[in-house]
Amino acid sequence: MVGVVVVLSVVRAFLPMPWLGDIWRPADTATIAHNFFVGGMNLFYPQVNWGGSGPGYVEAELQILPWISAALFHVFGEHAWVGRLVSLAFTVGGLAVFWTLVKRLVPPRTARWALIAYVVSPAVMTYGNAFMPDVTVLFFYLLTLLFFERWLTQDRLVHLVAAAAAASMAALAKPTSLHVFLILLIWLAISARDRFKRPSLYVAALASLVLPALWLWHAHELYVTYGNTFGVISGGDSKFGNLAIWTSSLFYTGNVTIEATLIYGIIGVPVALLGAWLAWKARGPVILAAGFPALVVFYFAVARYSSELGPQYHIFSLPFAAILIAIGAEGIAAWLRGRVSLTVRIAAAVVAVLALFTQSAMVFVASFRDQSGVYGACSAQLDQVSQPGDLVVVSTTSLAVDRGTANNYEEPTIFYLADRKGWSLAADQLQPSFLAGYAQQGAKFFVNYEPDLVPAGSPLAAWLATNAQPVRTSAANGCDIWALRPGA
Repeated sequence: MVGVVVVLSVVRAFLPMPWLGDIWRPADTATIAHNFFVGGMNLFYPQVNWGGSGPGYVEAELQILPWISAALFHVFGEHAWVGRLVSLAFTVGGLAVFWTLVKRLVPPRTARWALIAYVVSPAVMTYGNAFMPDVTVLFFYLLTLLFFERWLTQDRLVHLVAAAAAASMAALAKPTSLHVFLILLIWLAISARDRFKRPSLYVAALASLVLPALWLWHAHELYVTYGNTFGVISGGDSKFGNLAIWTSSLFYTGNVTIEATLIYGIIGVPVALLGAWLAWKARGPVILAAGFPALVVFYFAVARYSSELGPQYHIFSLPFAAILIAIGAEGIAAWLRGRVSLTVRIAAAVVAVLALFTQSAMVFVASFRDQSGVYGACSAQLDQVSQPGDLVVVSTTSLAVDRGTANNYEEPTIFYLADRKGWSLAADQLQPSFLAGYAQQGAKFFVNYEPDLVPAGSPLAAWLATNAQPVRTSAANGCDIWALRPGA
């Protein structure tokens, strides 16, 4: 089954970028890789295309995936599939690490079920070949768990050092992985609390945070200097929960829905519930008692994204969910032994695997449908009417302030697909003063992919009638584009 999923993932990697519904994240990642490729491979200065008339240096996590992809562009040429295959390489590496880990935690039959549950999860088909950093961080996250488990069982300092190094890389890849320290804390408290007395534990923990802290400081300086951010630590966006979110039904239904569909593949939910009951009876493996409470704390902490805006945040649940499903599946298999023939058990196992794979198969099939929609239309039209060096303003349906919270509203997709630079204009900023200010800074075109954002008779429509010339319309071309008059 591993081979089947890898082959399908390779096929999926060569499909057009718009196959992913939330293309904005892959678009940003691919843009940063492109700018590394053409701009000098400086890992410390990642660039986006929505940085206006400036260089576009952005506060973000360490761009491991884009930098490796850009390096490979020099060998294979600049193609999105290169970056996706790099992601797939991290996915395969993560599978190998998970397999090594799970064999140390559960019996062989259960370990095999865990590997199957992991690889057929819709999360693997969705993000395992996406131009996104989520499987990159998952690889280092799993390495952290593996080396920490080896330190717990073998008590060798080298394994503690390796766990610290892996945790440091995970935090560099995505700071959201820092919750792994809570997992390790609970795991240690249950399994070997006497080791809390060892100074080496605290030295390793502090050492693992040095590079992430230095990077976040440097990234913050990029924001202070250039004003662009993914909302890592400097504002411009917030991932954190608050009382209003925690008391809303959407927080709970959103998280449960994402977990059930993206991680467990729906069919895996009842099997995992059985696995949870069996694991409770057996009082193990301990990693589950450490992992799930820490994940709950994490999803509450990043509640604004975990329940709605960032389904990819749930990828951290994957290894723990796979173990639960495996325990449940092996429990069913054990019950069937001695009750039905081997042939029936094999047939049941095949049916179970195919059922678990159903959601992933649906993700794969959907990949062949062009989902570029208005983004593709606008980027194609913008490419026709503008020159590569022209600065543009692209509207977005996202808000700069969403329900009282600063929001990362930048829409990179059209900038990426058309290979243009400029500014995003949030839905609550669609006013003449904003667009006039960007025109004064050199913007030559205004792109609006949602006609309702600039309705007839609105102040912005009136300003455009005086200060711009329509060169494409949604009625005729699928996108509204205005050429801004110089000095507008």
